[in-house]
Amino acid sequence: MTANPEVAEVPKVDVARLAHSMIDLAPTDFTRDAMLGAALVLDTRENPLRLNLFASAIRIFLDHMMDALAPQEEVKACRWFRPVEGQEKPVRNARLTYALIGGFAAEQVEELTGIEVKSLIAEVIAAYGKLNKHVHGREETIVRDVDEQDTVVDEVLSALVELLEAQRDYRSEIVDAIADSLQSEAVEKFTTETVDDVDILATHHTIDWVGIDERAVVGITAREVEYEITGSIGVTLLYGSGGDRARGDGAEIGDEFPISMRFKVPIEAPHDLERAEITSGVDTSAWFDNDDDNDDNDDRDTDAF
Repeated sequence: MTANPEVAEVPKVDVARLAHSMIDLAPTDFTRDAMLGAALVLDTRENPLRLNLFASAIRIFLDHMMDALAPQEEVKACRWFRPVEGQEKPVRNARLTYALIGGFAAEQVEELTGIEVKSLIAEVIAAYGKLNKHVHGREETIVRDVDEQDTVVDEVLSALVELLEAQRDYRSEIVDAIADSLQSEAVEKFTTETVDDVDILATHHTIDWVGIDERAVVGITAREVEYEITGSIGVTLLYGSGGDRARGDGAEIGDEFPISMRFKVPIEAPHDLERAEITSGVDTSAWFDNDDDNDDNDDRDTDAF
């Protein structure tokens, strides 16, 4: 049985489905709309301008994605930025670099994490270059064969998926590489200093342990990295002097509270604790909530009595 030559074969990759799956990776509402537009165009396989309309949607997507992830002034402020002769604005290579790693140099990131940034950027630019010639359709250049269209689309979308996932993951890997060296020193410093939020709860206190649960990237800009760690501390609240407690007139109460520590470190010296700006806080609100609950219980008991 011979195949009908007018019916296109089903492509190995369903590019329309791939485009729909990428919508949630887009960084803003408008870029999600642009990716949705690209996906809806790919759904219309009988549209002779399908590739051209897809190319226009992706161009809009990329332009606005870079506005969101790589503002021009931030790119210009990076130590590694060098203007390209004849170009008033940062070129796509520079903006993609910033979107991925902020003000870090590619070599610095490779040393920190082993990630090779330049190869991914080259892949994205090459795929976009092939697509860009289809933005302006001409009768003699329109690609009508659906399989040929899908070959171009698949290459572009695959590169974009890798880019968007890398933008999400690289920054976490960079922060992990930096934070490991600072975290233990910062925690040690935290345990040796008086914590005001805890100090007001008792005559004295001791920090018994510090536990770290999560670490999150706040931002990587042209000049600094900011991240936050959250966890909890175990404390002993001491009431009265040592003599009071020995006589039974004081008390020791063990408790634990949530903590957060926010780190801001310079791009050029991310491991230097002396140059790190660290803001820490302890959430003791539960302690006061318990007091309020006890007061309510006392009130109820009094009324019932």
